Amino acid sequence: MDNTLREVMTGNPTTADSGASVTSVARTMRDGGVDVVLVVADGNPVGLVSDHDLLSGVLADGADAENLTMGEAVQDDLVIVDVEDGLDVVTQKMREHSVRQAVVMENGVPVGVVNAGDPAIQGRPGRIDAPTPEHARTTDEEIR
Repeated sequence: MDNTLREVMTGNPTTADSGASVTSVARTMRDGGVDVVLVVADGNPVGLVSDHDLLSGVLADGADAENLTMGEAVQDDLVIVDVEDGLDVVTQKMREHSVRQAVVMENGVPVGVVNAGDPAIQGRPGRIDAPTPEHARTTDEEIR
């Protein structure tokens, strides 16, 4: 039997207000053992941030994590899917936007996060195998 999005998603996402500092969200992630946080403004999703995003993007670029807000730190590549969307639809949306996570909504409320690394997503046609463009390295020079 084919999995549903509800079965695949991680429910009850940890959220942070867009005005929260990067430092406070990093502490929340560490203390709660959380890899991904949903950033919201007035209760509406505005971005997803992973521990990898914070390390390889914000902190590696030398940002002042105490004074940088999450609203400033998140990228504008948020993909939102409905809990009733099929996994093929979700996979296609994630691939089209080159993202590895999407927010799952139900009746206008965020109820979960789906990750491209989930085996149910990886096994779909058009799956997301390659790193997103900002993580791709093409030459030895870029790696050093």
